[in-house]
Amino acid sequence: MLKKILLWSFAAGMLMAEIAWQPSFEAARAEARKENKPMMVLLVSHTCRWCRRLENRTLENPEVAAYVRKHFVPVIVYREEGNFPDTITSAVVPTTFFLTPEGKNIVKPVVGYWEPMEYMTDLKEATARFKRRKAPK
Repeated sequence: MLKKILLWSFAAGMLMAEIAWQPSFEAARAEARKENKPMMVLLVSHTCRWCRRLENRTLENPEVAAYVRKHFVPVIVYREEGNFPDTITSAVVPTTFFLTPEGKNIVKPVVGYWEPMEYMTDLKEATARFKRRKAPK
């Protein structure tokens, strides 16, 4: 019985760590405007092992995922697909952009792979700066 409880707790924790990624940049932007939340845009490549590590280790960390769900409208865009604005550009993937609903950078993009707690520092900085910005009229 204890094994079942532990297994269920582990499975529930994994499900809670999921981030509901928007299907496109434009969908994310529309939701960000509607909810007055910043966007977290993750630029990745299909063939990038560091991108998969960021997705599978850092972004599936329960604390990171919960923070992203609460404070951001998240979207993943693939460099090869080009279905995002020209302002989303980086020579390195993964790169995380934190944008206002209007598409302006909140903080400098986060380039490369970061461990969960290091990534949390950037998430919190972007959130704090977004709250301090002048809201559009």
